[in-house]
Amino acid sequence: MLSARVAGTLLGTKESWTRRMFELAGRMREDGGGPVHDLSLGNPSLEPPARWRVAITELLRNEPPGMHRYMTNAGFADVRTFIAQRESRRWGLPLTQKNVVMTVGAAGALNVLLHSLVDPGEEVLVPAPFFSEYEHYCAHVQSRLVPVATGPDFALDPDAIAAAVTPRTRVLLLNSPNNPTGAVYDAAVLDALAGHLERLGAGRTRPLVVVEDAPYRDLMHDGTTPPGMLPRYPHAVHVTSHSKDLGLAGERIGYLVISPRLSDAELLFRACVYCNRTLGFVNAPALMQRALVEVLDHEDGKVDVGVYARRARRMAAGLRELGFHLPEPRAGFFLFPRLPEGAFAEAEAPDVAMTDALLAERCIVVPGTAFGVPGHLRLSLAAPDEAVEGALAAFARVCPRA
Repeated sequence: MLSARVAGTLLGTKESWTRRMFELAGRMREDGGGPVHDLSLGNPSLEPPARWRVAITELLRNEPPGMHRYMTNAGFADVRTFIAQRESRRWGLPLTQKNVVMTVGAAGALNVLLHSLVDPGEEVLVPAPFFSEYEHYCAHVQSRLVPVATGPDFALDPDAIAAAVTPRTRVLLLNSPNNPTGAVYDAAVLDALAGHLERLGAGRTRPLVVVEDAPYRDLMHDGTTPPGMLPRYPHAVHVTSHSKDLGLAGERIGYLVISPRLSDAELLFRACVYCNRTLGFVNAPALMQRALVEVLDHEDGKVDVGVYARRARRMAAGLRELGFHLPEPRAGFFLFPRLPEGAFAEAEAPDVAMTDALLAERCIVVPGTAFGVPGHLRLSLAAPDEAVEGALAAFARVCPRA
């Protein structure tokens, strides 16, 4: 009944671990067995800022004519101009509306870009660990996802990336701040990477394009702006969404920004507009586009990042006491701790075994296997404080203090 590709995913091993665990947590909440400590999905627990609600109310009260109709598939021109000006200030580049396509979240933008850029059989490099859905996005365009090892504490390794580039490499997909690790790629490392890519790109008929997936860029715990590739490498596209910093994951609003220095930038813009339409997204939600203009860059136009930072530090400290290894959290709300030495060593897949043991304690996490790096767990601290404390207690029962 199903297509072979989808049946192989659903009935095989590639169905999303994260979604499975999230849905399992939902069923457990209804079984009467007590609280569920759900750290599975990066589903923002903070409500959108008050300014967003005011903006939506005002937009609906004073609707401009045609606000809910189709617009150009790239999005409203004035919204794209607003975004271009905002991104120009961030990156120091002369961006215009012709460099911006409004998309159905960052996931929509990534699918639009891969369809626009990648031919069947070409390769997409990604530092590991990586967001598990990347594999499915690449499968949609019949490309090969190539993981590249990172350094200590998941630091980007420019030399390893350069060594992995082949004539079939078309895209380098970077995710900083990173899901699942929370790692932030530092400026000096990105400078070195840009140098490698410039050298490797000499003589190529089609440039190696860096696609930077950055939906957590405005969730830095210290309030700084993470460095990016857009000002460092000409053939770059920056992707973001406001699922996290505005708590709007269910509203699906994001955009992509094409570097004005990218070769054939205008042609790529046209391709992205075409793919936005023909992939079925058609256009980003009209009301959400308008709301961004009224919310972004206002003092009260973002969730309180400090809440996520506090939860991440609390969980990280508790896990270290139990023998887990993980770097100090710097951004977002994810942790990716390495299991204590010897934990569940008798199991074929220790991270899966620990996931199962925690499940018995009504604590829901995702094994590192789902992100291409076994021996770790992925925890989402987009969860209430009581879930964090309950999870720590469950970890203590499963993995006694080292």
